[in-house]
Parts: sequence; structure tokens; C-alpha cells
Amino acid sequence: MKWIEGGITVALAGLTASDATAATSKTMCCGAKLAMTFGEAGLEVRLLSVVLWSVAGAAIVVWLRALARLRKTPAAGMERPLAFLRAWTLGGPLLAISSGAYLMMNNFVAVHAYPPVASYHAYAPGLAEVSMVLWAGFLAGGVAAMTHAHLKGRVRSAS
Repeated sequence: MKWIEGGITVALAGLTASDATAATSKTMCCGAKLAMTFGEAGLEVRLLSVVLWSVAGAAIVVWLRALARLRKTPAAGMERPLAFLRAWTLGGPLLAISSGAYLMMNNFVAVHAYPPVASYHAYAPGLAEVSMVLWAGFLAGGVAAMTHAHLKGRVRSAS
């Protein structure tokens, strides 16, 4: 248990280090706050966010390539792009929800490890990380769902 307490101490020390930027964060735009949250996030949060944002970008690339191929040839060969987009329609939000549950578990372990009630500001960065991962997952799922629906409609109309 000593390693858990040490890790939580380090995590809480990292969380309170951002209190100095709290005054300037009120005047920042959303993009700067997202960049600040990403910069202060842990490695697993950064990795998950990058993966989910990459999936959203990949869904757009797959969709555009499939549309270009559909213009040249009939609807043959559209199974793979449709399968990729359909998989990430639910895969993005599912990965985000499971990651958010893991991150919230870490926050609850920190609350349990330090029984005196801490300020909300001590836990706010962790909640921001959970929100960022959830947002990235829902973005990936939403982009995949929209591109899948559009491509499926185009394939049906082409055949």
C-alpha cells in the first residue's frame, strides 16, 4: 500500500501545482484551456486523447477515400471502410467511458486515501482529464457515425 500512497501524494502534488494558473485560466479561450489540460494530464490520458482524436481524423480520411473510390467504381469494395466506420461508431464512446471510469476510480482512491475533505480545486484537474477523454471519445464516435451513415447512403444510391 505504500506505493499507492506515494503515487497519490505525487498525483495530488501535481494537481495543486496548477493552482497558480487558475487566475489566468479564467481569461483563456476554450482551446487554450484544452491545451493546458492536455499539457498537465498524465501519460495515459494523453495517449487516450491522441488515439481518439486520431480515430476521428482517420474516420474522415477513410470516408473521403471511400467517396473518391465510389465515384470511379460502383459500390464494390466498400465493406472495409464501412466496417471501420461502424466499429468506431460505438468503439470511440465505449473506450472513452471505460477510460473515464478508470480515471474516476483514481480520483476516488485519492479521496479515500486523504480522509479530510480536500478543496474542489485539488480534484478539478482530474475531473477535467475525465471530461477531455469523454469528449474525445464522443467526438470520435460522432464523426464515425456521421461518416458511416453518409457513406452507407451513397453506397445504397450507387447500387
